[in-house]
Amino acid sequence: MMWNDLVDAVPVEMRGGAGNPEITDVTSDSRAVRSGSLYVSIPGFKVHGDAFIRQAVDNGARAVLSENSQEGCGVVWAQTGRTRKYLGLLSRRVFGIDLSGIQLVGITGTNGKTTTAYLFRTLLLQRLPQDRVWLFGTIRYLTGGSAVAAHNTTPEAAEIFRDIHAARQPPAAIVMEVSSHSLALDRVEGLIYDCALFTNLTQDHLDFHETMEAYYQAKKMLFTSHLKDTGKAVINIDDDWGKRLASELPQQRVVTFGAALAADVRIVTSSCTWDRTEIDIAVQGKQYHFGSRLAGSFNVYNMAALCAGAHALSIGMDMVARCFDAIETVPGRLEKVRVDAPFSVFVDYAHTPDALDNVLSTAAKLTRGRLICVFGCGGDRDVKKRPLMAEAVARHADEAIVTSDNPRSETPEAIIEGILVGMPLDFPHQIVVDRREAIRKAMRIVRPTDCLVIAGKGHEDYQEVKGVRHHFDDKEEAILAFKEMNNHAQ
Repeated sequence: MMWNDLVDAVPVEMRGGAGNPEITDVTSDSRAVRSGSLYVSIPGFKVHGDAFIRQAVDNGARAVLSENSQEGCGVVWAQTGRTRKYLGLLSRRVFGIDLSGIQLVGITGTNGKTTTAYLFRTLLLQRLPQDRVWLFGTIRYLTGGSAVAAHNTTPEAAEIFRDIHAARQPPAAIVMEVSSHSLALDRVEGLIYDCALFTNLTQDHLDFHETMEAYYQAKKMLFTSHLKDTGKAVINIDDDWGKRLASELPQQRVVTFGAALAADVRIVTSSCTWDRTEIDIAVQGKQYHFGSRLAGSFNVYNMAALCAGAHALSIGMDMVARCFDAIETVPGRLEKVRVDAPFSVFVDYAHTPDALDNVLSTAAKLTRGRLICVFGCGGDRDVKKRPLMAEAVARHADEAIVTSDNPRSETPEAIIEGILVGMPLDFPHQIVVDRREAIRKAMRIVRPTDCLVIAGKGHEDYQEVKGVRHHFDDKEEAILAFKEMNNHAQ
């Protein structure tokens, strides 16, 4: 696309430079610039993108979009406000992406996004080839049959449009976890969804959003700014924020789910074991029974979300049943660690008070012996949730080991101190700062019929300390600890 045609799509405050070059790529990463690129300079939290304009031009950029005048940069340029907002939109134009032929499902909420996204992908695979159903989420990105570890829950829209453009065959459907950060920071601009789903809203990310109201307003943008004209909003109205969201949207676009009598897709009954979840769902007065190998009472809502989403997309419940038959456990979501022992060990990604509450309440109901929890809190994140995590553990577990969990730039001791504010003095707990040793300690004290839940990291295979990621996998550490115990016993 020619520069003059492209820049006409942006409200320009000022522009300069001579010529009308052809633009063949769009990027905000000066290292990824190639000949023919438009470099979009984005103000970062630590470094401004303007600092890399010279590098971008040297690497072949033919144009620059910035929030500041770039007179003398050596190429054509334009100045506009909120450049990040236009990164995705301009990428979509340059790569010529037509979203009308791609079914997009976006899932937002504090908890349940990953499992619900995996369910939707499994549902769509009932009628589409594997390489035609793409997934972007917390664990990995699946595109055209390839898989890469996720670097953000939600990638930049520009990355997605580039991937579609480069694909041998474009996707027929895309399922995405859509984070509040991506919405607040305009990372999904240019993407519009056929189905936008809201799971719930509980305390998290207040280091970024500061208030729950701001957190809610960020989530709401998925439904007010990113739905196709024919798109549907699928909302959990058992959640108070979801109930509010449903009331603030045009009713003809909303499909609700939950146990509430007013829900369009209603949870009638449910039951859970360590190996299975069974639900009865009423859809427009007709009742259906479904079962899946997903464990945990919180999966009742994930399964109901899928039923409601399928209903919104006019997908039959027979296909939903086949999806539930096909789905396996989701990595790091109440995932059983395979050890030949008379006790159970699970890892779970729960890193919010509500997620811990859900996981541990499920485990408590199914555990005959004691419930032991290893947990911590991430550094450089919402400090207000730290004591609430301790309160959730004390409500359901019998004993806890408080440890580190991605301390980042903070000291683990300072994070643990914040956690202990919420720990009842009479609740049995130990502090073991080193996470590896904490898991070994837990494995030494667990007894027959007990259950050990190692919470906070789930699928993650790293521990981030002072800006460096070190390999660390809770499952691996639990298995190694069990082997060491057996070796010592012999």
